[in-house]
Amino acid sequence: MKKYLIASLITLALVLTTGCAKQAATDLTDAEREVFESWVKKYYPDATRTPLGAYIIEDTPGTGRLFSSGDDTPYVRMEYTTRALDGEITGYTSAAIAKQLDEYNEAGYYGPKVFYRGNDNSYAGLNESVSEMREGGHRKVIVPGWLMTYKRYNSVDEYIKNVNGSATIYDFTLTEGILDINRWEIDSIGRYMARHFPQKALSDTTKYGFYYIQTQAPTTDVPFKSDTTFYINYTGRRLDGQVFDSSIRDTAEFYGVNNGGEYSTVLINCGENYTDYSMTSEKASMIQAFAYCLSRMKNGEKGTCIFISSLGYADKGSGDVIPPFSPLRFDIEVVPKTE
Repeated sequence: MKKYLIASLITLALVLTTGCAKQAATDLTDAEREVFESWVKKYYPDATRTPLGAYIIEDTPGTGRLFSSGDDTPYVRMEYTTRALDGEITGYTSAAIAKQLDEYNEAGYYGPKVFYRGNDNSYAGLNESVSEMREGGHRKVIVPGWLMTYKRYNSVDEYIKNVNGSATIYDFTLTEGILDINRWEIDSIGRYMARHFPQKALSDTTKYGFYYIQTQAPTTDVPFKSDTTFYINYTGRRLDGQVFDSSIRDTAEFYGVNNGGEYSTVLINCGENYTDYSMTSEKASMIQAFAYCLSRMKNGEKGTCIFISSLGYADKGSGDVIPPFSPLRFDIEVVPKTE
C-alpha cells in the first residue's frame, strides 16, 4: 500500500511548531487543525469544506430518500471503504478488497451494512455527510480527527477542544434509508420464508420477530424437565444462505466454516425458563432466540427457527460473519449423544 504523505506531514508539523516557538504559545489542538487543513489544501485544493470542518473530495448525488437527521432516518445501509491519511485501508465492506489484502473469509459477510445514526453509534463527521445525502448517493469525504467521535457538540471549537481522534477518509455509497429496523427485518424474513417455507404464515409466531417451522415431529410429547440435559446438532446461517456455524463437520467444511475442528453433538442444559438454558458442560450462555427455540423442542424433533436481530446479535453482529441488524436462521435437531 502506497504511504505517500508521512514525510510531508512530519515536515509540515515541524515547520508549524518552529514558527509558533517565536510567537505566543499555540494550543496543540489548534496546531493539529492547521496541519490537517494545510494537508487538505496541498493534496485536495478543490475539496469542499463542510460546516464542521470535514472535506468532500468526491460527490455523486442520489435520487432516493433524503436522509436528513437521525430522527428522520435513524438507520442507514451503506457500503464503504475507510483509509488513514497515508492511504492504508482501515475498514471495508468489499470482498474484492478482502481478497486484495489477503483477509478474505469464505464464510464472511461482504456487502452493505446497516448502522444506527443515533448518538453514541455514529461518528459526527460521517453523520454530517450522510444528513445531506439521498439514497443511491456516493461521497468521498475526509473526516478530521476531532469529528471522529460519537458525541455531539454545538461548534467546531468544542469538537476540537474535546476530541482527539485520527483523521479518516470515508469512501461510501448509501444504498438504503430505514425508518423502522424491526419492520425492515421482518419484511426481509417474510420474503425469505415466502421462498423457502411458503406454507408458513408470517403471522404464525409465538414471539415477536421469531418464527419456528417443525421439520420432523418429536418421538415423544413429553417436554424436557428443567433439571435435565439433552443433545443437539445445529447449523446457523444468514438469510443470504451462507452458513456461519455448524456442529456438523460436512456442513462446516462445505461452507468454509472454521470452528476449531471440533465436531460433535452439543450438550444443552435446561432451566426453569428459556433464559436459563445454557450450552456445554461449562454452561455457556446463548443468544435469546436460540434458547427460546430449544425450549420448544422435544426428543427426536427437528426444526428451523428464523428471527430478527434483537433476539440474536442485535446492532453489534458477530465478527466478520454476522453483520449488525442481521436476521438469522438456525436448523436444530435433538439427537442422542455422539462423540
